[in-house]
Amino acid sequence: MSRYEEVTLTNMCMIVHDQKVLTIRRNDPVWPGLTFPGGHVEAGESFNHSVIREVAEETGLTIFHPKLVGIKQFNDQNDHRYLVLFYRADSFTGTLQPSKEGNLAWLSLKELEQEKLARDFENDLPVFLNSDLSEHFFWNDINECY
Repeated sequence: MSRYEEVTLTNMCMIVHDQKVLTIRRNDPVWPGLTFPGGHVEAGESFNHSVIREVAEETGLTIFHPKLVGIKQFNDQNDHRYLVLFYRADSFTGTLQPSKEGNLAWLSLKELEQEKLARDFENDLPVFLNSDLSEHFFWNDINECY
């Protein structure tokens, strides 16, 4: 059995400021709805640099010292592993500038609960918010997540 497999590497970052989190309402037809900024890791790029770059591209902000807080993994429609690295950042510079990815808004966690979230994002949030959790894993055979 091979130890190698095809994997898509991505990231997502919860940016916190004044007890609010930065959200993006994605225009993506595959995964629309409210979530945190993030995107794909480019070939040869470090995970840390990829989240800094993606946040800058989607928000206009430059984050500092993003902290890895967890992961999400599942198999995509081609049965390849899809991995999302979850980060949190509390310091940044810049001015918010929405991108073609979607509109941005600072929301309290209570306000976030009232919004239409991207599919399954409500199951990602506990990993960002609870330091006792480190992974959101979909087990496709029984359609459960952990």
